[in-house]
Amino acid sequence: MKRVLCLLMSAALAGCASPQPDYQRPAAPVPAHWPAANAEGGQADVAWRRFFVDEGLRETIAQALANNRDLRTAVANVQAARAQYRIQDAARLPTVQLQGNANRQLTRAGDPSLAVDSRGVSVGLGVSAFELDLFGRVRSLSDAQWRRYLASEAGAQAARVSLIAETAHAYLTLAADRSQLAAARATQQSAERSLALTRERLRLGAASALDVSSMNTVAQQARADVARYQGLAERDKLALQLLVGAELDEARLPAALVDKPYTLAALPVDAPADALLRRPDVRQAENLLRAAHADVDAARAGLWPKLGLSASSGLSGVTLAGLLNAPARAFSLALDASLPLLDGGAAKAGVDQAEAQRLAALAAYEKALQNGFREVADALSQRQALAEETQARQATLASAETSLRLAEARYRQGLDGYLSLLEAAENMAALYRSLGGGLEG
Repeated sequence: MKRVLCLLMSAALAGCASPQPDYQRPAAPVPAHWPAANAEGGQADVAWRRFFVDEGLRETIAQALANNRDLRTAVANVQAARAQYRIQDAARLPTVQLQGNANRQLTRAGDPSLAVDSRGVSVGLGVSAFELDLFGRVRSLSDAQWRRYLASEAGAQAARVSLIAETAHAYLTLAADRSQLAAARATQQSAERSLALTRERLRLGAASALDVSSMNTVAQQARADVARYQGLAERDKLALQLLVGAELDEARLPAALVDKPYTLAALPVDAPADALLRRPDVRQAENLLRAAHADVDAARAGLWPKLGLSASSGLSGVTLAGLLNAPARAFSLALDASLPLLDGGAAKAGVDQAEAQRLAALAAYEKALQNGFREVADALSQRQALAEETQARQATLASAETSLRLAEARYRQGLDGYLSLLEAAENMAALYRSLGGGLEG
């Protein structure tokens, strides 16, 4: 046995590749600082219930987290991944089995009087085919499965964050389109009043049939806008309901996009190296990279000899009474070793495959970092611009409302044509539309 083991070890040392170094986190392929000048330093790990300050929005998000089916699937996948890790990790310990056997054999020769009746009963404990993990192959497989479990957990967290963001977006989109609907209805009412006024002026000879026809076009366009925004609002509500996964409570839904805070006014962020590594999608990608690293370790360990252990110990007797009173004791121990010498290069190809998969996981991890940096940088660069744009649009809104009132008064007095009223009304509708879009973004 010693000679066999020595030969196997010599062949392994001659043909096996050296173990790869321990895992080291790769350098992040992103700039060290955010490009936006308004990226304050500080802790940005804010719970969603603190970040979203509107109570109706918070209740809707909580309902989505409790009922969304995609999130339930992600949570179930985490539980399955943890069970798979426990299965793999169990291979690091020997499996002890309780074994029992009872048999009877009757052998007859030519003479029936020479028949032999043999009986036997045995019971014992046994360990079979347990791999002695001298080179870390089984441990590496267990480590790889543990990292995949952590990756699935991070993936579920990423799905949760995505659901929160999508629910908030759908909620605010519904609020914006309901605001647009209210503006379109107000425009329709104003156009219908103007149409009635124009018809009255035609009756008195102060307006022409062309004026009536033009104003009727404005009224019909306003009617079409009401129908369009009504459809958009209904579609938005259905999209929100599908995200929530349950019936919506109208009392929680917004009637319009009002001028009030929905989220925290400021959300300071840390440096890229810290902020990005907290993202669940980045943590998921890194755990998959570490799992691929462990797979390479396992593949390399597969080039070394495999040592197996089997053992058994038990009692045997002719009858059950004999087993209890005067049993015969038996013990066996076997150690086997194997090393593939001519396998067509399959073992080495396994190492190459694992290494290629590690490189792919590394690229995916670096891409996750770059995507995260781009998303945060874009949000930071837009934050100040959107705040200034919102202030400017609110000031323009007040001016437009004044223009609408003045235009309607001038039209009633015959001082101006219907174009002024039309332009002012369309300006208000466009302003509501653009203001809603700005706040959605």
